[in-house]
Amino acid sequence: LIDGAAYLFSNDYEAALIQQKTGWTEDEVQAHVSTRIVTRGKDGVSVYPADGEPVHVGAVQGVVAVDPTGVGDSFRAGFLAGIAAGLGLERSAQVGCTIAASVVETKGTQEYELTREGFLERLGATYGSDAADEVGAALALA
Repeated sequence: LIDGAAYLFSNDYEAALIQQKTGWTEDEVQAHVSTRIVTRGKDGVSVYPADGEPVHVGAVQGVVAVDPTGVGDSFRAGFLAGIAAGLGLERSAQVGCTIAASVVETKGTQEYELTREGFLERLGATYGSDAADEVGAALALA
């Protein structure tokens, strides 16, 4: 399931478990995938492309965690939506982190509200106006 994956998503715990179960080092896991993404909760996310420098994206600040259910799924959905819209790894991780912040602040898996304007405002407040402008333009085309 890992060998040849375009994207391998895990959190810190799962990343360690992958190494334990496969017997591979971190570098050996990386050699089997194109891009490895490790979410780190309040510490953000690290993205390791096979053919480039690692990227770390900080988490959205000021988040009051209410319910972690579905947060990983929402991060992956945001990240992959960014990739599908033609954004790079860093911007895609920022999209994922911003959506995940909205989900973790809400009780239940689908009860959060996400508007385009609110999403872009929060993304811009965290990652800067250039990030919000680039993401807004890319998502308008998707």
